[in-house]
Amino acid sequence: MPINSLFGKTFHAIERSLDITKKRHGLLTSNIANLDTPNYRAKDIDFKDALKDALDGISIDLSRTDSHHFGSKTFYAEPSLSESGSVDIDIEMSKLAENNLRYRMSVEVLLRKLSMLKQAIIEGGR
Repeated sequence: MPINSLFGKTFHAIERSLDITKKRHGLLTSNIANLDTPNYRAKDIDFKDALKDALDGISIDLSRTDSHHFGSKTFYAEPSLSESGSVDIDIEMSKLAENNLRYRMSVEVLLRKLSMLKQAIIEGGR
């Protein structure tokens, strides 16, 4: 039985969600770190669009240009970045809090799915 059929699309969606929130967290903290940098433009990812693209399977294949590179694997395209004006600390902190909630929600859904899987295994063994 392939592992994908065991876990279904939910685990794929959770994985993509965690990837996007991780990437967005890096961008938002970079914006905050560059608060006083002249001409710095704040960067962000639209979470909903990025997740939709990831779930629709928009991906890129990376080619090996050196024998020391890891083997072929499909990587999902980078979410499109939007740039706004200068950094506003209140807006960035608000976005960071929102992103943290999305991350925590994804982790909670993952834990519940694993708990259900564990319960099914326990019950199936009786």
